[in-house]
Amino acid sequence: MKLKMTLKVLMLCAVCGGQMGINNVVNAQSVQKTTERVTGKVTDETGGGLPGVSVTVKGTGAAVSSDGSGNYSINVSGKGVLLFSFTGYISREVAVNGGAKVNVQLQVDQKILEEIVVVGYGQQKKVTVTGSVATLKGDVLRQSPAANLSNAIAGRIPGVIASNRSGEPGNDFSTLLIRGKGTLNDNSPLMVIDGVANRGAFERINPDDVESITVLKDASAAIYGAQAANGVILITTKRGKVGKPTVTYTGSYGFTQPTQLPKLVDAGQYATYINEVNDRLGQPHQYSDADVQKYKDGTDPLNFPNTDWYDAVLKDFSPQTRHAISLSGGSEKIDHFISGEYLNQDGIFHKSATKYKQYNLRSNVSSQVSDHLKLSLNVAGRIEDRRYSNYSSGSIFAEVLSAYPTLPAYYPNGLPGPGLAGGRNPVLMASGATGYNKTKDYSLLSDASFNLKMPYITQGLYLSGLAAFDFRFRNGKKLYDNWDAFRYNKNTQEYVNLRDTEGPINLNEDFRNYQLSTYNLKLGYERSFGRHQVTAFAAFEQSENYDEGISAYRTGYLSSKIDQIFIGGDKDKNNGSVASQSARRNFFGRFTYSYKERYLAEVILRHDGSFNFPKGKQWGTFPGISLGWRISEEEFFKQNVSFVNQLKLKASWGKLGNDKIAPYQNLQQYNLDGGFYFGPDSEKQQGLSAGVAPNPGITWEVANNTNVGIESSFFNGDLNFNADYFVSKRDRILIARNASVPSSTGLTGKLPTENIGKVNNRGFELELTYRHAINKDFSYQLGGNYTFTKNKVVFMDEAANVPEWQKIQGHAMDSWLVYQAEGIYRTQAEIDNSVHLAGTKPGDIRYRDINGDQKITSDDRIRIFESPTPSSVFAFTAGFQYKGIGLDILLQGQGKARQLILPQQGNAITPPVWLFEDRWSVNNPGGKYPASFDRNDAINNRYSDFWLRNAAFLRLKNVELSYTFPKELTSRLSLQHLRLFVNGSNLFVFSKIRDYDPELNAVTGSYYPQTRIVSAGINISL
Repeated sequence: MKLKMTLKVLMLCAVCGGQMGINNVVNAQSVQKTTERVTGKVTDETGGGLPGVSVTVKGTGAAVSSDGSGNYSINVSGKGVLLFSFTGYISREVAVNGGAKVNVQLQVDQKILEEIVVVGYGQQKKVTVTGSVATLKGDVLRQSPAANLSNAIAGRIPGVIASNRSGEPGNDFSTLLIRGKGTLNDNSPLMVIDGVANRGAFERINPDDVESITVLKDASAAIYGAQAANGVILITTKRGKVGKPTVTYTGSYGFTQPTQLPKLVDAGQYATYINEVNDRLGQPHQYSDADVQKYKDGTDPLNFPNTDWYDAVLKDFSPQTRHAISLSGGSEKIDHFISGEYLNQDGIFHKSATKYKQYNLRSNVSSQVSDHLKLSLNVAGRIEDRRYSNYSSGSIFAEVLSAYPTLPAYYPNGLPGPGLAGGRNPVLMASGATGYNKTKDYSLLSDASFNLKMPYITQGLYLSGLAAFDFRFRNGKKLYDNWDAFRYNKNTQEYVNLRDTEGPINLNEDFRNYQLSTYNLKLGYERSFGRHQVTAFAAFEQSENYDEGISAYRTGYLSSKIDQIFIGGDKDKNNGSVASQSARRNFFGRFTYSYKERYLAEVILRHDGSFNFPKGKQWGTFPGISLGWRISEEEFFKQNVSFVNQLKLKASWGKLGNDKIAPYQNLQQYNLDGGFYFGPDSEKQQGLSAGVAPNPGITWEVANNTNVGIESSFFNGDLNFNADYFVSKRDRILIARNASVPSSTGLTGKLPTENIGKVNNRGFELELTYRHAINKDFSYQLGGNYTFTKNKVVFMDEAANVPEWQKIQGHAMDSWLVYQAEGIYRTQAEIDNSVHLAGTKPGDIRYRDINGDQKITSDDRIRIFESPTPSSVFAFTAGFQYKGIGLDILLQGQGKARQLILPQQGNAITPPVWLFEDRWSVNNPGGKYPASFDRNDAINNRYSDFWLRNAAFLRLKNVELSYTFPKELTSRLSLQHLRLFVNGSNLFVFSKIRDYDPELNAVTGSYYPQTRIVSAGINISL
């Protein structure tokens, strides 16, 4: 029966297939009968032939390109429609209607050719930029639900290394490096917001306010002189555009949870592990076999609890809410952009004391007062409200790792358990029952500017200026309270409150005030003379900042109900204050020249003066030069390589500075000391003691940066490839000679920093993108970027007796100094026949005697020249758009990085399951990890390459799925735009590090972990 049925199905398929084949033949014959050969010529605005134009028969896959003279030839069926497209020109559709010859003239698309890139103190056409400048549009940032703007940058810009070390609300930023590390000191880039440097935390800007982010990576940064050696990041916020007022609202709701957490042993496993530790120490068991069994079976939760502390402290999902609204519009005379944002993040703890709220308000207004004068006023305010436990997140997670699983989080009757000591139950610590730490930051950024064109003097001349006044205030308050935590007494069957063991109630309060004023005046000139284009400006800038604060402390509180300083006792109290100031004065300018936008040149010169240096050393000069050749604009190239639309060769050299140092190092400094008793009443008098010796010759740290690269575009702009190779030589790095001067001299900590350090850094960047529109309904894009950097310390101060294998000089500055492990001792015979540490037993780590002195000492440590900071980063992007449906994916990763994972180090006590399950034992002599050991173990707890892990990873950094409603529907609803979206960040990570996020910042895992975010929202414009 089955055979007959199979034959019937095959016969039916054959008949249907044959019929389909006949129909296809008929259709093919029909098509052949109506196909015509259409020829023609595509010209530009001047009538010249345009080579490389894509000519497509709309709705089919038929396509050709015009030849070197602009001629084309293509088969068209019936009344087809030809689509003509070329990068830099407006696409045209032409109906054939039986015509055998179709000539088309394309018009230049000014929007594409004149795409503007924000650079230091100005703007330039993208096609004429000769420096290594990368730009990220604000729309891309909004694909990420990350609350912190710095996390949305990761993987988006070649040359930028973004490392996220924590997911704690309010402290969840990524550290940013531009082209890796180049100095032994501060490597952070300069941040410039709307043309003003050093305005504070850019990552807290409302992402809906960001127009673009530009990164200056080479000589292009020389325009910022003494602050530019680590690169510059420019953030430009939105302005109103001519048109009717538009109100836009974006709202989202999501949740966060840790990306990865270690699984700790349960109570039964812990008891077994600790007994094994005692066996190795020759001590009696802490837990009897009956105890171990009761911990395992859970029959007596009061006396034999089994606590998963991560589960007890952390909840499954934590909410995150964001609302943003803006009003934008303008006329030819005035434009405006006004916005507001509210952000609310909850911590990952049960009854979490950790919360972060943020309020943003912005108003950017410009007025064209006359034909020649334009005025602008920008004001941005922000409140950052952070609320935490009085214990830091690091302390809370340290207690999570320290608390035995044999301790209760809560007793069966609901009373909280005692914690490890002093009532430090991490459940209570995380909930804020132990006290609080509240901080509010208030920020106000304001600037007024003008631009005056002066054609009555000469065409192209202008004068512009800016005055910016920024204020930041901080109010911090930390209360250490008493709380209820209980210890159960098995003998009396009573619950003993540990409140009296937790120390006195005390309160810290501080206030901080920061002010920054910036003034800028620029005289500029922009003019075209036929095929020659010239721009130039000379400018003056001055900035001053002042920072001061006061603090107060009291203890002896009878109650925390009134948490004010004046309520505290008079016996134990203190107060303090801080103050600092700095100033800069700069003269700078830039000159650019282009011939037919084909041959390009730019010269930058900046003369900087800094308050941080002594007279005679305060001023430094920082030049930069870059050249470019758009070889694709050469006629011979256009005629012979038509598929290449843009090919620009560029090279640059610049001298840049770094003045990020503590001020007053040229002066003798004094510190307050313990004082002395003097006078008839023997009253204590405050005393001073000399601090670090002064260095009257202290001056700039200088980087000489060289860059060569290409920018290219192929196949009508669908395929783009960019590459850069860079070398940075940093010298005059400020370091002290504390290592080479013996401690016996008594000068330790007294020597000043000197300009003696040298570091070289080199690497390359690659970027490849492909975008293609199949038709008006469907388009897709693919891309990737890769950055590799490698630094080498040419000179730094090292002690003369440092072994050669421990020196940093001649190698990368990032490294681990560790013992070299040679596996685990399996037998006593292996120990007896080797150099080993005293007390070594089978199951302990075996270390290599590097210097051959038959001892294991600190001299046997070696350097592993990798660190948690990666030497290479990469990213892949993909996405498509189909009839309003959009999907965007970002995969981001790093390589050449290592992290130390030592789970029993420091305060850690409870081992993770992976360490327990594959430990060496008599029953498991082939175990991968050492025999049971605790934090007091002097053999297995050493920093060694045994515990180093490859921190390379590939992360699904961002995904967004969206739907934009069609215009036909939104117009009926009186809306301009309606979009729904679901997005996620840090969704998955692939790494060789087990149980921990590969970007962790603590070797034991005692830190607030990175978080994944999933969010859904709506975007409406009306």
